[in-house]
Amino acid sequence: MKLFEKIEKSLGDTGILPALEDCGTILCALSGGADSVVLLHFLHWYLPGRGIRLAAAHLHHGIRGAAADADEAFCRRLCTELQIPFYSRRLDIPAMAKETGLGLEECARKERYAFLEEVCSGLPDALIATAHNATDHLETVLFHLARGCGASGLCGIAPLRDGSVIRPLLCCTAKEVRDFAKAERISYVTDATNSDTAYTRNYIREKLVPAMLQINPQCETAALRMSGLLRGDLVYLENAAVGLLSPDGSLLADSASSAPSALLSRCILAMYRRYAGYEKTLGAVHLTHCMALIRSGRPGRTSLPGRAALFFQGERIWIGPDPTFTQAAVSDVIPLSVGDAVLFGPFLVKVSKERAEIVPPDQNIYNLAIYGTLDFDKINNSLYIRARRAGDVYFTGGMHKKIKKLFGAMKVPSHLRDSYPLLCDKEGILWVPGLRPRDGCAGASAADSVYIGVWYAGEK
Repeated sequence: MKLFEKIEKSLGDTGILPALEDCGTILCALSGGADSVVLLHFLHWYLPGRGIRLAAAHLHHGIRGAAADADEAFCRRLCTELQIPFYSRRLDIPAMAKETGLGLEECARKERYAFLEEVCSGLPDALIATAHNATDHLETVLFHLARGCGASGLCGIAPLRDGSVIRPLLCCTAKEVRDFAKAERISYVTDATNSDTAYTRNYIREKLVPAMLQINPQCETAALRMSGLLRGDLVYLENAAVGLLSPDGSLLADSASSAPSALLSRCILAMYRRYAGYEKTLGAVHLTHCMALIRSGRPGRTSLPGRAALFFQGERIWIGPDPTFTQAAVSDVIPLSVGDAVLFGPFLVKVSKERAEIVPPDQNIYNLAIYGTLDFDKINNSLYIRARRAGDVYFTGGMHKKIKKLFGAMKVPSHLRDSYPLLCDKEGILWVPGLRPRDGCAGASAADSVYIGVWYAGEK
């Protein structure tokens, strides 16, 4: 049981041990694979006599048919043999990913943690234990590196996340875990999709990690050491950044002007998280825009995700609601005038007589852009925006077409159809973003045109 002894020793080194002091239950995320099964056996060996109960949870993703059914049955049998409470749920992850617009892996991860947290909420003083190992950590670092991450991305997988998730196996490589399972005759299941290199994570696992091991057979341990050092540096910088903020969460311009970029960027992030929520973050482009405004020394503001903005006025810098937008409920009929910027559900709509003004406040916030040009003289009475209604038709291509069918042809996601902005005048629907304007209403000359931009910002 040398591997178990190694894991036990690492609990103190990684900071997991103090988190167990007030723990009443550990919920083990159990997929049935080698890592999660070995983790379950370790916890079953380690916890007796420590006053901590053990439970397990399995999420059936609805992806692999009979193979996934067999995995769930295996996990249930294992927990019955070990006399461990077992929780399971079945979801249709492919359908959920399609509906939400998330990638399959991202959606599965999101729903898996949501399920684990829901189960934990009904257990006394519970922590979640996941079976991430040192090889998973290296894969994560390489994945973040390929996407151009900062220091936080190179920190990879933390042994303790938010005080609620522990990763006891991070001290072990994938090979160590599988060799131990073989030596101890511990049965587990194998997910055939793990070798499908169409998935980015699998490609890294199958192609890049073996190459890294050729360069340095200890690269998994080296990556853990690097991440641990970086994590300590980041904690110091983040604490120093919070210390620069005023009690109200703002930043004095004098403090900002003398702060190095590494510290100033973290001050901005601390202000943003204080305003938007501590689980939120900002991309490099947003931080660059904010720092450029602050370094300029000139008053102003820059828009941020979540309808927020960074303000620089007088001697203070702070983050608050962005006043650029008028927030509209999708149940409303919203009048539009030239120069307006209106948030309609998850969409931003802007109207201008100047084409150059039809740009989003921050191009990187919006992942879909649709532009239209209307003949101002052809708009009958006032311009307004509304959501679809039963029986809506649109006159285009010389005929009336049902909005319901057009949305299907345009592949508008079903969860967005009731909030999709329709621009209307007294005669009816004037423009469906993504299609040509109503027959006869397309802008011709610049003098007679009104320009409209529609951007999808995502659910905030």
